[in-house]
Amino acid sequence: MTKAAVMYNYNEPLKVESVELRGLRPEEVLVKMAASGVCHSDLSLLQGKIPMPPPAVLGHEGAAIVEEVGSAVTDLKPGDHVVLSWAADCGKCAYCLKGKPYLCTMSHQGFMEGTEGTFRKDGIEIFRMTGIATFSERSVVRAASCIKIPSDIPLDRACLIGCGVMTGVGAAINTARIRPGDTVAVFGCGGVGLNVIQGAALCGAEKIIAVDLVDRKLQWAKEFGATDVINGAQVDAPDAIRGLTDGLGVDYAFEVIGVQAAITQAIWSLRRGGAAVIVGVPQVGQDITAPGAMFGLEEKSLLGCLYGSGNLRRDIPYLLSLYMQKRLKLDELISRRIKLEEINAAFEAMEKGEVARSVIVYS
Repeated sequence: MTKAAVMYNYNEPLKVESVELRGLRPEEVLVKMAASGVCHSDLSLLQGKIPMPPPAVLGHEGAAIVEEVGSAVTDLKPGDHVVLSWAADCGKCAYCLKGKPYLCTMSHQGFMEGTEGTFRKDGIEIFRMTGIATFSERSVVRAASCIKIPSDIPLDRACLIGCGVMTGVGAAINTARIRPGDTVAVFGCGGVGLNVIQGAALCGAEKIIAVDLVDRKLQWAKEFGATDVINGAQVDAPDAIRGLTDGLGVDYAFEVIGVQAAITQAIWSLRRGGAAVIVGVPQVGQDITAPGAMFGLEEKSLLGCLYGSGNLRRDIPYLLSLYMQKRLKLDELISRRIKLEEINAAFEAMEKGEVARSVIVYS
């Protein structure tokens, strides 16, 4: 048995309760969760914006300690500290072979459809979100989801690399490949947006313009490297961005909310030859509209970004090394440390813009 936060229906509070956990398959490991971030994608799934059928144990941003390994697992052992990746690459499909493991066929099936029932309650199978289900004291995960890390890295910080940091910093470094001197705008300064900002700063961007509707978030943006801030509730953001860039617009505009209006604003904020990077996940079925002439006559482009376009086995250790060198902010991302029982309050705080990240710390 293990305690977990279960989604039984969309738009209803998660229920924290004891559930059964099935045994290991040869390629799997049993992990004891140490910490889990509460990410906006968890809320989007709860709201039905990302398709995965209930019942399900949510959570996809975790760090854990290995307790048991399956018979086919050779590169992990009990006691290993790991960051959990929700893109468990197979290493064999066309995407993996082209060096894009974040697009792996196996990981996409797990994220979009849920994976087989790993938990059970009163005879009902319960899915594990993205194959890892970090809102549980213990979870059974594929060994491919485990990225081993040094044991001296605090796990309540390391868990943030599992999604928000990898996605945000990776969007700047891997997807956009920002170069020194580039100009950047970031629409949305929550947990992922703050990491886009610090990723752009690491790349040497000359100007980093943060856009949000909440002044508290804009203050956080300054602390993470924004050179300028814009409250989009008070001014027209694309006009203000052009005003800060000699009338040209930015080289890269990142949309980190998943809102159609913000995506449109990001596109309008670009200079000729610029690219809008879509990091946020719009609700399934929602279209994006933009003047087609922008692409053919001004060479503007749209770039999708999944999981920071990351090679997780390379990038997670790299990002943790930056943290240990005090070049990457992780401590500053944590607004609250909470218990699993406080998960629904954490969602409320997220919606109100009160937190950059709440982190569940398991005993």
